[in-house]
Amino acid sequence: MQVALVGLGVMGKNLALNLIEKGITLVAYDKNPHAGEELLSCAKSQGMADRLHIVSDLSDMVRRLEAPRSILLLVPAGELVDTVCNELVEAGVNCDDMIVDCGNSNYKDGITRKLKYQNKFEFATMGISGGAEGARHGPAMMASGSEGGWERIEPWFEKVAASYNGDSCFARVGQSASGHFVKMVHNGIEYALMQLIAEVYQLLRLGTNRSPQEVAEIFNDWSEGQLNSYLLSISSHILSLENHNNVPLADLIDNKVGAKGTGLWTAQNALELGIAVPSLVAAVQARHLTNACNTTAAQEMTYASKSTNNVEIDLEELKDAFLLASLLAYRQGLALIKGASRTHQWKVDLSKTLQTWRAGCIIRADYLDSVAQGVEFIDTLEKESNSLRKITGQAIMTGLAFPVLGATQTYLATLTTPSNGHLVQAQRDYFGEHGIKTHSGEMCHLTDLVDIDAKVR
Repeated sequence: MQVALVGLGVMGKNLALNLIEKGITLVAYDKNPHAGEELLSCAKSQGMADRLHIVSDLSDMVRRLEAPRSILLLVPAGELVDTVCNELVEAGVNCDDMIVDCGNSNYKDGITRKLKYQNKFEFATMGISGGAEGARHGPAMMASGSEGGWERIEPWFEKVAASYNGDSCFARVGQSASGHFVKMVHNGIEYALMQLIAEVYQLLRLGTNRSPQEVAEIFNDWSEGQLNSYLLSISSHILSLENHNNVPLADLIDNKVGAKGTGLWTAQNALELGIAVPSLVAAVQARHLTNACNTTAAQEMTYASKSTNNVEIDLEELKDAFLLASLLAYRQGLALIKGASRTHQWKVDLSKTLQTWRAGCIIRADYLDSVAQGVEFIDTLEKESNSLRKITGQAIMTGLAFPVLGATQTYLATLTTPSNGHLVQAQRDYFGEHGIKTHSGEMCHLTDLVDIDAKVR
């Protein structure tokens, strides 16, 4: 099997090594010649250089590949993807060749590119998760599209991807650019889980006066059971680290958090589609708030420091609350994928989507079996639901910030308890005559139900 790869950054280099290790002959290119030299050196040191060909330009790449060609792009999202695609057309790719965008591109760009290049080559998308380590040893691969070129490389990519209980974490999850949408939502869930873990740490650290090492031990204990996940495990490891002066690593790091944009895209698309994912949105806003002091509105957005309160936390209740909040983050993400699939007619297979997340990716977790059981399973978690209520209340009483924990409890409460929407409906009709819907399903106005002599001015 012969494949080409354009882009030999951290992800590209490690994926390249993975590809040739699995027996694929790889033709690789990067505009930075040092990147190619570094890859070749790594391949030689691992005895795999015979299946690697570094080229100096895209024309040479195209000439070396047997038709029909399969070319992977791992270049920064945006204009550079189109630049490389156009250069490949000039270099000689044709309508039978397939080019797969494997970067973190916006799915809307993928839809546009499929139409733009439809008479020049097959354009496909694939989200890849797992970071450098995953790319090297087996990532999660969320592919999409019905291009015939997939049949050529799919059996090989099933070997390149991570595996879980003998099943590959490569899947063609749906049509069009759904692979990038699924990866985008994957990242949105990732934001929520990371922030949720940070909030639980904050509650234990500042709300109960535990040391980072003590919190690490709690997380490690949880990781040995039902809550085992990659993100919880790395958090436990991070919190256990100290420098040579025995200062916890956590106390040496600034609080400002960066972002690459996929979390923001998740929030924007959820709002556009009218699908509530408050835990995911809260995590994005939490990152923005860490950088508030750097904005031009800093004077209006920052306030004097406040003292906080200590609370007594039952660790079993906290564990139950954390489990349910984690499950709900995934369920919100899957609801967004399902809604987008319905809107765009992508026919996304949620079971295949979950399979790609079982290993290799950042949001892998043992409790994905519970996520797969759906809302019906979550409805049975009465003890966990009560724990989420109690822990959220105790957390807020500390005076500390718990955006994802609070948003998750609000999400569940909104969907399981009486709503206050009737008053908001009435308010909208009162000032704007937008109409109201009664319990019987009738559409009318307030004045059809009651006599109003004069409205408030």
